[in-house]
Amino acid sequence: MGNVPDDHKTDETVRSISADCLAASASPRGVEPSGSVDSGPKDSSETAGRVAGSAVLARLRSSRSTVRICSIIGVLCAAVIVLLWFPHGAAAWTNPLQQIDAPAHYYFIRKILDEGIGAATHLWPNDEYYPPLFHLMAAGLISLAKVFGIDVSIYTAFNVVWLFTSALIWPIGVQLYASYFTRRIGKGSSTFAFIAPALLALVIPSLGVASACHPFQMLASGPLIAFGLATTLLPFWLYATLRFFDAIMTHERVARWGIWFLLTAGICVFAHPRIVFTWALLMGPFVLTRLPWKIIVGCVVAVVLGAVAFLLYMMSSYQSDRYFNPASWFHTFVPNRTVPEALRVYFTENIAGPQGWFMAVVVVAALTVCIAAVVRPRRFMASAVLLRRDAIAVLVVFALVGLVYVCSTALTGWFPNIVTAAWYRAETRPLTMIPFGVLTLIVFSVSALLRAMDGDKCGVRDIVIRTTAIVVLAALAVSCQIGNSVRSDLASGIYANMTIDDSQPNEQLTATKKKILKRMVKKTGLDSVVVSDPLNGSMYATAMYGADMLFPIYNPKSEKNGAIFGQTERAFASGDGKTLTNTVCPLSADGDVYFLSMGEQAPSLQMFTFKEQYDMFHDQNLIDRYAADGTMRKVQDYSKMSPDSKGWALYQFKCQ
Repeated sequence: MGNVPDDHKTDETVRSISADCLAASASPRGVEPSGSVDSGPKDSSETAGRVAGSAVLARLRSSRSTVRICSIIGVLCAAVIVLLWFPHGAAAWTNPLQQIDAPAHYYFIRKILDEGIGAATHLWPNDEYYPPLFHLMAAGLISLAKVFGIDVSIYTAFNVVWLFTSALIWPIGVQLYASYFTRRIGKGSSTFAFIAPALLALVIPSLGVASACHPFQMLASGPLIAFGLATTLLPFWLYATLRFFDAIMTHERVARWGIWFLLTAGICVFAHPRIVFTWALLMGPFVLTRLPWKIIVGCVVAVVLGAVAFLLYMMSSYQSDRYFNPASWFHTFVPNRTVPEALRVYFTENIAGPQGWFMAVVVVAALTVCIAAVVRPRRFMASAVLLRRDAIAVLVVFALVGLVYVCSTALTGWFPNIVTAAWYRAETRPLTMIPFGVLTLIVFSVSALLRAMDGDKCGVRDIVIRTTAIVVLAALAVSCQIGNSVRSDLASGIYANMTIDDSQPNEQLTATKKKILKRMVKKTGLDSVVVSDPLNGSMYATAMYGADMLFPIYNPKSEKNGAIFGQTERAFASGDGKTLTNTVCPLSADGDVYFLSMGEQAPSLQMFTFKEQYDMFHDQNLIDRYAADGTMRKVQDYSKMSPDSKGWALYQFKCQ
């Protein structure tokens, strides 16, 4: 397991090639039989060697510069693709995104702005920790803009941070991670060996944004902001990990790459701790194929201890009697795809139409190359042992990511429950992992093919095959940007969720509800507490106007400092006015306490498992009873604001 990679240092390559050129230029005619040296021919050969060596050095430096330039161009092309995809209407910058988790993210940003950076340790309404990196970036942008006299809304800051991380950071990360494999190309002296890395640097970033799986899906599902950001940053951690493994194997620069490993790991975990599970899935096979057995044993022990710690954390945070009965976990989960459909999504990288089948064909071809690298690694003119180990690791990664995704979307039972538990069972998070399985396979396989160009003895057939690989990869990157219906449908759906109108009067946020919330805040101010069912859309009052809603998100949690949420629900359901006022009146120290009745729960929020806990807040008989016995009085009537707002009103609790 201690084989040294053949591609660690460009400087060593430069020195090696220079020495080869010097040796090749030496002529036997320069040495006389007596051992005396003919200075004329020797000087001539040495001069020729130096010239040849200098030429190679200059060519290598030029090649590296070309790769850097092409990398920048490739990243900029990917950035343009993401920017063109993002919804362009004004509503995207003036309205909140209407999805189940969106109000929570706006609330977290506002909480940091109101309470300062210290709020990042307890963003949840019950003062629990929530990964704050994205929200700190958005709040920081708003605060920085204020220094220059610019007023940036929470929605704008949210969008800018997403665009910055998705359009720039993600393509850069994909390029860097891919370079771990592509940097092994170009060690030879053939012309193609010099231009191949540059061509790949142009293509790979666009492939990284070809699929709807990531980063686009994160904005359409939830939105999946914290975990999505961690996924965006993950390629940097993966690259640092592989370089750290190389350093361990060669016993060189271990401290340097160890520091980079810890730094990237810390940032990713800060973005979202659960990204550790994705990292372990992607890097575990490389641990087994690369590192000495003592380190492998240590990693296994660490994984076991981590799993136990995670189980203990879950058992202490979420009370349940089903922990040791995996078959009963996620009992509400319903598969949304069949196994063949899930496999199609995986092999096509969730790209529809002919482009998707093109992707599937490339994936199958890449699998073939990867298997060939395992069976006949010397055919690729590389370090056979290292190439075989990497090929095995890449194949296992591809299989594991596919297994997790298929289990998350198409299978039920104890086994898929265990496999997908770390990613909350549904396909949302495993979808973001698909590019890591597919792109790693494709990039590794293409790199393995192109490494055969390092030698100068390749035949015409080999040159044609490897040229075809570059052309096919470029064609794939371009074709996936044209008519990508899955990706464009996501953009349309997101913009529809940013548009506010009355076409669906029972949905989260309508034009009528927006007017009601604005009118409500004018009456209550920002110091009074307002009680309402968050699933009727009232939770947006905090995001839009800064209202102090008791339930500013759909699930504020009753653990830790959240007992008041359950107490308020039970008091309201009791039907006893005194119990209710004794519970809610202490909620506001500087203002009054109000109750907002604004209809039923939105249909698009019905996936919340515990939605019934808010049923008492839209029980009209209960509301009328409290209004009749004086527990609360109506201060604003919204019944005539639209045909669907009958019974909607703002009430003020009678607090002494």
